[in-house]
Amino acid sequence: MAPISAKHCRGGESLPLVVHGILLFCFIGFSYQDDHNWIGKSQGGSGRIKLRNFDTKHQRRTVEITDEGYLTDNRQESVSPKQLGGIVIQAESEKLSAGLRWLSNDEIGITKMQAIFDSLPYSKHPSSEKDRLNKIAELLRSRLIGYLRVLRTIKITVQHLYSFHLKQAITQRMDCCSLPYRDFKADPAYGCRISRLTSCDLIPPSSDPGDFNPGRNLTEVWSSNVQYFPSVKWQYFISVSGIHNEYPANGFRWAEDCRNVHDTRHRDVFLSTIQPQRKHVVIVVDHGNAMSITQLRTAKAIALHLLQSFSENDRIAVVGLAGKSTFPRSDSCLPHALVPATVETKFYFSKFVEDLEKQDTATNHTLGFETAFQLIHNTFRKGKMLSDKALILYVSRGLLSSLTEARDVMDMIAIHNAQMGHKVIINTYAVIDDGKPIMYEKSFLQDIANQNFSKYDVRYRLKIPVIKGVMLSINNTRDLSSTVGRFYLPLNRTAKEDPVFSLPYIDEADRGLTMSISQPCFPNVGDTNHLIGMVGVDLHMEDIVQDITYYNPGDGSYAFVVTTDGFTIMHPSFERPIRTSVQPMHTDIRHFENYEGFEDIRDKILNHEEGEERLLLGLRNHTNLEGDIIETQHFCKYLWKKVENVPYIVVIKVLEERSETRQLKNIHIHSQPDLVYHRIDLLPTENMCLHLKQLATVDISTVFMSPSSFVSPFEHLSQEENKRTVQMYLAYLKDDTRLITNPGLKVAVRNDVAASSRINSEWIRRYSTSRLKDYIIRRYVATPSGVFRMFPGTLLDKTFDPTKRSWYTRAMEFPGHVTLTAPYLDVGGAGYIVTISHTIFEGKPAALHSPKDRVVAVMGMDITLGYFHKLLSESIPACEQPTVRCFLMEDKGYLVAHPGLIDPNGKGPVEQQHITHKEPLVANDILYHTGFVQKKVCNKYNDRTVQRFYNFNTSLNGVLTNMVHGEHCARYQMTHIPGTNAFLGIVNHTCETATAFCPCSMVDRLCLNCNRMEQNECECPCECPLEMNLCTGELMDFEDLNPSCFHAPEEERLVVAEPVIVEDLQQCYQPRCDQRKSKMDCMGVLDCEWCQLQANGNTQLKTPYCASQRECFGGVVGAPTPYGDEISALEQEFDPSKPKSTPVGPVAGGIMGCFLLVALGVYCYRHHVHRNSHHYISTLPDNQNRMSHYYNEPDDPEPTEEPGAGHTNFVLASFENPASISPYRVNTSYRRPAGGDSDHGYSTMTPHEDSEHASLPCLEPLLIGKDRYKPHGLTKTPMLPPPPTTSRRSRSPTPPQTRLSTYMPIPEQTVIPSESILGPTTVIAEAPHSVIANVQVHMVDTH
Repeated sequence: MAPISAKHCRGGESLPLVVHGILLFCFIGFSYQDDHNWIGKSQGGSGRIKLRNFDTKHQRRTVEITDEGYLTDNRQESVSPKQLGGIVIQAESEKLSAGLRWLSNDEIGITKMQAIFDSLPYSKHPSSEKDRLNKIAELLRSRLIGYLRVLRTIKITVQHLYSFHLKQAITQRMDCCSLPYRDFKADPAYGCRISRLTSCDLIPPSSDPGDFNPGRNLTEVWSSNVQYFPSVKWQYFISVSGIHNEYPANGFRWAEDCRNVHDTRHRDVFLSTIQPQRKHVVIVVDHGNAMSITQLRTAKAIALHLLQSFSENDRIAVVGLAGKSTFPRSDSCLPHALVPATVETKFYFSKFVEDLEKQDTATNHTLGFETAFQLIHNTFRKGKMLSDKALILYVSRGLLSSLTEARDVMDMIAIHNAQMGHKVIINTYAVIDDGKPIMYEKSFLQDIANQNFSKYDVRYRLKIPVIKGVMLSINNTRDLSSTVGRFYLPLNRTAKEDPVFSLPYIDEADRGLTMSISQPCFPNVGDTNHLIGMVGVDLHMEDIVQDITYYNPGDGSYAFVVTTDGFTIMHPSFERPIRTSVQPMHTDIRHFENYEGFEDIRDKILNHEEGEERLLLGLRNHTNLEGDIIETQHFCKYLWKKVENVPYIVVIKVLEERSETRQLKNIHIHSQPDLVYHRIDLLPTENMCLHLKQLATVDISTVFMSPSSFVSPFEHLSQEENKRTVQMYLAYLKDDTRLITNPGLKVAVRNDVAASSRINSEWIRRYSTSRLKDYIIRRYVATPSGVFRMFPGTLLDKTFDPTKRSWYTRAMEFPGHVTLTAPYLDVGGAGYIVTISHTIFEGKPAALHSPKDRVVAVMGMDITLGYFHKLLSESIPACEQPTVRCFLMEDKGYLVAHPGLIDPNGKGPVEQQHITHKEPLVANDILYHTGFVQKKVCNKYNDRTVQRFYNFNTSLNGVLTNMVHGEHCARYQMTHIPGTNAFLGIVNHTCETATAFCPCSMVDRLCLNCNRMEQNECECPCECPLEMNLCTGELMDFEDLNPSCFHAPEEERLVVAEPVIVEDLQQCYQPRCDQRKSKMDCMGVLDCEWCQLQANGNTQLKTPYCASQRECFGGVVGAPTPYGDEISALEQEFDPSKPKSTPVGPVAGGIMGCFLLVALGVYCYRHHVHRNSHHYISTLPDNQNRMSHYYNEPDDPEPTEEPGAGHTNFVLASFENPASISPYRVNTSYRRPAGGDSDHGYSTMTPHEDSEHASLPCLEPLLIGKDRYKPHGLTKTPMLPPPPTTSRRSRSPTPPQTRLSTYMPIPEQTVIPSESILGPTTVIAEAPHSVIANVQVHMVDTH
């Protein structure tokens, strides 16, 4: 091989070059990407980062100019090694760079793998994004057309059955709530227990026995549909009388009350189908002093039911009425106009209704109607909708404060409705308390609904007749869909024959993202005046958008789909539907493609059948080999196509245009080691073992194929893999003749599997010979096609997608760099780990690679967190000094290594700890280094938050140190580690007092001040609620301008093999922790911890020792592990090998036995003597409802006994109140955040970290199991989480995603046993917090 001459290298940049498989470094001046350019000489410092403040006007994201390089600020002090005791930090960073590069090249095998791809044959193919677009659009069209055929089949069948019903009644019923539990079986396709053998009915109590009920006759049709279209979810028919037939049969045990499910199940789908036109509705809720507690509760239930019936096309308002009118929020429009019924609007309106309290003033009915008419008038006038009708839904007792008030109310209605052309209809709901008499109220509310002006001597102002509404008397909250739910009838509108496509929503049955297609049914073709009901099918969103979700050509392009109204159905910023369990925000596409000029392109996308447009994204400045600055323009191209006969538009965004692509060409696999699929539980290998918590083999790597590897990802996900399926995969992949039928894999998959298999021997060799085998957990490689190879070979979750993991996405951000991830908890049981990853470029024989080359794979390696601390300590011995702290930090500011991450303080977790948490003095100072760090914001639509985060400039040349007028208690130096995304920092604390800190929330991730953000103000990465403008249904103006966040990295899930497979397996790796006698020898070793503190977390051990992390996780003896598998201190104290004293247990047991025998004899004698005097008192009277429940008045709480009181018999007392035992012993000093995810360090109020001890330790699902001991379906996760406290904000925000969806008891609380333990309980509908339970009381003999 010819040597590389010096003329190929320029500048001072560390750039990897690959020639004939040898990875070299040379120095060139080249800039490629924003914020992480190749390191080179800067032609001038970049300008100060201008951040918007919330009180300043901000323009939409405009063309960006990217400059290379960053020079240290001339306002900082001179850099001197004396500040750090003689440490030359740049020299140390070069050593670390070489060490990390060695890890990447040799241990991961980057050099070997790049040489493999360089040696493989490639073939050229023309690149046509338009062909790809047409293919995706056609696949989506054919899929939806098939479902429309299913819908039409159901519709025609229902209409035929109705014609038979008119001759001979079809009324057979099968109540879903009455079907035996044993008839249902768990089905992963539905996410709950169902029966495919039949359908069942949700029946309103008020329905007539003779009502049309075609459910039994539809079962065969529905079953046949599933056979032809297995991906169909729920199929149903809802009649106008409220009968709801659904297939497959479901007991609805996930709901709080099956008998009330008909009120909510598909309610909004039903209404938007039979009344697709926009509805304008004002709901007025009376909460004056005339309302009793029962009446107010009923009124709230009515209003809440009405709110959930509306769709985003409707316009609504809610008014609370007593002595004055009140509105849900302080938004300027709510007192003056109707607003879109978005998910957010309905959430806030519902919360407003729930919070209404009885007032001491009389209800001003006149004011209520005046307010309602004014809202309608303003809305119609603004929108010029003079032909539309409007509804006022008036919920009240109807009690008048004076005899003349009725005429005043009617006169006011007559005047205002005349002004509106008598287009306003009034429905009234008389809320009745059965315990209180009703005299005049119902008559008054009936007159209002009829607008009976003449009865009150009020003259008509207009000759056009009024449209009469309805008056309903409501005395309970059951079956509201049959009463209140028919509020739309007076509108007298006809439904359209066209199918209705819903926006995505969360199905309460399986918490999965779902969409519905529905259609109204009529008795005769073309007769739209007589409605039978509606038919519908629910579909998995993962199925509908699978071709868009898994579109990954490997060149940075991506696809998205929007409705013809501009709503985003799927976009890369969204999580995959299969991993979505929270209602996403229905968002316009312009929020995701937030670039200047996209508005015009959006209009063309919505109004043209197909087309393509180019858009300037930014300018890039880079230096060529001659040293000249070159400015280049960065364009993207949008191509779109409307899906025929479906209201969807498919769009592809091309970031880099290529006329042709290179693909691997027919790679043979016969000469490679045997191919092993990851399902080693189905096809076991000879030598299997447990790699910590995962079934594994160390003989060979295993191959996993993610959903993106399949032509039909959803079909792969929905079908269970079996032994035969795996054998088909392997036969096809190993077939060099290309004769075996493809089992559904994409074309590129076979070649990717064959290419990646050639690294197998290198990994096995390194596993056996590497001096770092004690610290390396696993090695792997992933390709854009979804192929994933891992060593040791391991069983993985079927939904796993390597391209969505942080190590993959971060490496793609830094092509050619060694990329470090922030520490995270390994799902496989290794504790906290760090991943090193690196890209592999498309093969170029005898050519040099650059970051512009196409990435064909990403390789990664997991290493224990402790290894990086060991690396720093051994490389820089001064880091062990008491006043010196050394740290490694990645480009977002998260710490990879820091003394605070391994301190045995029991505070955990150590993941996602930011420099602002651990080094606030340094963080405050570096914010003043112009251009080095940027504070950024982005909108996250999955959980409705605005994320604040940091970007650190990896183009840093030189050393950062204290500003001249900055903080001097912490003398620090920081420099970039060449060729990586990481920084090395060394801090020398010269004084005790901390003079600065970075504010962080101690209870959640909420920013302490969401109303402002300054570049120079230090704060921890945090989030603010995404504010919605309820007036428009859009984001607030200042939030509207933020870019959208890229989707958060997906979490990996542990797959547990069957116990019969793993029960006799040994661990693959034996760390021999007990043989490691020093801290440095123990640090970072897989599954080992250096035990330093006793179980109380404070007292030092006299003799520290090395042990398994189960014994002393984090260095604290008996501390709980995040996996819940800790060995408690009590267990450790028991050592069977030590000599024992005289056994006390057996002696005490014998004495106790004698005592019990004597006691039993005495009891039997007394029972025989006094048996005639024993009485048993039944606690089940004829009327089980107490009078307080009948009148709905709260009872005075009964005095509770003190714990342990009431029993003198210690045997009885021990069984009366069993202690609640957590499934895992939880140390209160260990804190995991609510909901299972890390709190990312936001719970730390730097520098007062001891405050974390006040946090509840019980909220960690990994510790106590999120739903492990909770019966399925007892709790119902809300569609939207409750909003955060508003004490810090000027207005109520859109709620962010909460971390904890259900309440979990703390270990000290007594847990109420589940229904399966105690037996069924009866909940009183009108007082849901009261429970009637069957009990038996025995009289205690006192003789």
